[in-house]
Amino acid sequence: MDLPQPIIELCRAVANRGGRAWIVGGAVRDHLLGLDSKDHDVEVHRLEADDLKGVLKSLGSVNEIGRSFGVFKAVIQGAPIDVSIPRHDSQSGTAHTDIVVIGNPFMGLESAARRRDLTVNAIAYDPLTDEYRDYFGGIQDLKRGRLQAVDPATFTEDPLRALRVVQFAARFGFSVHDDLGALCRSMNLFDLPSERIWGELEKLLMKAPVPSIGWGLMHSLGIVDKVLPDIASLPATPVADALDRAAAHREAMNGSGRAIALMVATLLHRATPLQCEATLDRLSLFKMHGYPVRKRVMEAIGVLTRLSTAADDPTLRELADTTELHLACTVAHAASGSRSALSNLDRADQLGIALEPMPTLLSGADLRKHGIEQGPQFGRILRRVRQAQIDGSVPTRDAAIIWLKDHLK
Repeated sequence: MDLPQPIIELCRAVANRGGRAWIVGGAVRDHLLGLDSKDHDVEVHRLEADDLKGVLKSLGSVNEIGRSFGVFKAVIQGAPIDVSIPRHDSQSGTAHTDIVVIGNPFMGLESAARRRDLTVNAIAYDPLTDEYRDYFGGIQDLKRGRLQAVDPATFTEDPLRALRVVQFAARFGFSVHDDLGALCRSMNLFDLPSERIWGELEKLLMKAPVPSIGWGLMHSLGIVDKVLPDIASLPATPVADALDRAAAHREAMNGSGRAIALMVATLLHRATPLQCEATLDRLSLFKMHGYPVRKRVMEAIGVLTRLSTAADDPTLRELADTTELHLACTVAHAASGSRSALSNLDRADQLGIALEPMPTLLSGADLRKHGIEQGPQFGRILRRVRQAQIDGSVPTRDAAIIWLKDHLK
């Protein structure tokens, strides 16, 4: 396993203090699947939290996230590293937040692995000895392409794990063991906060090569009814097919915010405006990565039918004034599979209106310059020249000035 040098130095420093550092979680899983991983979690055994903090400070900067359970954000030689000691989780109430977490660096690697959700995420790797520890058959499950719980008795303690199963299955094309599926069906997901739901749904929509796998699972496991009840009645198959078409356009969307809007609009393309609003509220989706996701989603869904068939230039110019055609045409193609939607996008690009409306040809200053006094007629004249621009009869500023002079005559 090829690891950044700062992680190797951290593992050596821990060993010099009498502890042992293991790489755990997704980085190990991804490596065994032949995938690249940028996030590395280091779990340190046989060192108290204060001692571990001292080791980290000797190597770089450190931010202590939780003193009672020993979780640190370290930066070593410019590389951010998540470091923790093993910890016990115990449910103290009925809500998902009613969990008491206590760090215990001497609980042992097997006990620490038992608290993880899935066997494929419970594999540990020691980079100093090149040794894997796999107490629950995670490597075999990776080979089989199967997801199953580490410990059925503790799996249901965090309801979010049901959504994690869905997005893992979609991202890696894994099957879900029958027992794990039954656990997911039994879990109470109604109290999950919006940010946690979106965190897992975003991974499904943005990372899965075939998102339909996850969407189908969400229906078959009864998860949609619990986390997105306003769209649970939508037909699952057309939405799933549309999501797969949308996934093929994600990388071409020129920005993560626009790509998110593409996938969310596709997910909601069969919903009513009220269902869309309620679902966007449920997920607390507004502006993301500087992009007005919520606004663009509603706009794109509103013009789906007009862009799913061939549109003439005036129609495209008109729609460009009210929405972003790059997104809207792509959503229309994902929703309908129509090649006309992509032809509309090509034409909008040729017209220079795929990402923004046509430039305004006349302003209030132009009207005043030609002796028109400020008043209601300002708006009427500007709207008329804009419509002429949309129709194509006034294509340039010079043409707009001529139009204005003719209007004044």
